[in-house]
Amino acid sequence: MKKSPTAEIISVGNELLIGHTLDTNSHWIAKRFTRFGWTLQRITVLRDSLPAIRDGVTGALRRKSDLLITLGGLGPTHDDMTLKGIAIALDTRLMLNPEALAMVKARYSKLEASTGLTRSRRKMATLPEGAEPLPNIVGTAPGVTIKVGTIRLISLPGVPSEMKAIFTGSVIPMLRASEAEAPKEVTVGLVGIVESALAPALDRTRKAFPGLYFKSHPRGREGGIRSLIQLHVYSVDPASRAKLDKAIAYLLRKLSKSAYSGPKGQRKPGKKVLES
Repeated sequence: MKKSPTAEIISVGNELLIGHTLDTNSHWIAKRFTRFGWTLQRITVLRDSLPAIRDGVTGALRRKSDLLITLGGLGPTHDDMTLKGIAIALDTRLMLNPEALAMVKARYSKLEASTGLTRSRRKMATLPEGAEPLPNIVGTAPGVTIKVGTIRLISLPGVPSEMKAIFTGSVIPMLRASEAEAPKEVTVGLVGIVESALAPALDRTRKAFPGLYFKSHPRGREGGIRSLIQLHVYSVDPASRAKLDKAIAYLLRKLSKSAYSGPKGQRKPGKKVLES
C-alpha cells in the first residue's frame, strides 16, 4: 500500500499568538493537502524570534516530513526574520540571490513605484544559500524553496493573497505530481440522539473497521440533539469506498431506533442524508 506523503506547517508571527490575527493560512493549506492526498502531520505557530524559528525548523526537519512549509516573515521589516532563522537552522549563510532580486525589482516596476534597490528591498531577495525564489504575482517578496536532504522546504509570505498565489502556482503542481490518492469522505447526518449515546456505537464501528477516521460534531437542536458524523478514509486501497459504505451501514445498525437521519419531516432510520 502506497504511503501518503507527509507535510508540516510552521506559521510565524506574534500577531497570531496574541490573538490579533487568525491563522486562516494554515486552514486553507490543510484543505489543499487533504484534497491532494497528503497527510498534514503538524501545525506549529511561532513568535517572530530567531531562536524560535531556528528551533522550530530544526525540529520539523528531524521529524522528516516530505514537505515543510513556513508562513510569514519574508517581508522587508525588522521583524521579518524567517529566512535568517532557516539559514541558522541549516547552518548556512544568507546570500543576495540575483533571480530573486530581479523579481523584486520587476514587481516594484509594475507597481509604478521607485525601482531603486533599497536595503529593505534587497533584504527580500536575500535567501539561504542554495535556495531558489518562487514568483509572487501579487506582492513583492518572492517565495523561497530549498531542498534539505529528502525534505522540500518552502517559505511563503504571510499575506493570504500572496500565499495563495504562490501556493497555487508553485506548490499545487508538486502536490499533484506526487500522484497521492485523495481520501474518501462521507458525511452522515443523524437526528435524535445525543453524542454520549452515539459513542458506544462509534467505538464498536471503529474497532470493526480499522483504518477509518470517525469524528462527530454536534450541530444544535432540532427536536432532539443532532449529531453530524463525519467519516474519513485515508487509504489508497481501491476498496476503501466500499469499506466506508460498509462501516456506515454497520454504524446505523448499531444505533438505537431512537436515532433518525434525514431532512426535517422526512426522517427515516438509517438514511444517509449528506454525502461527499
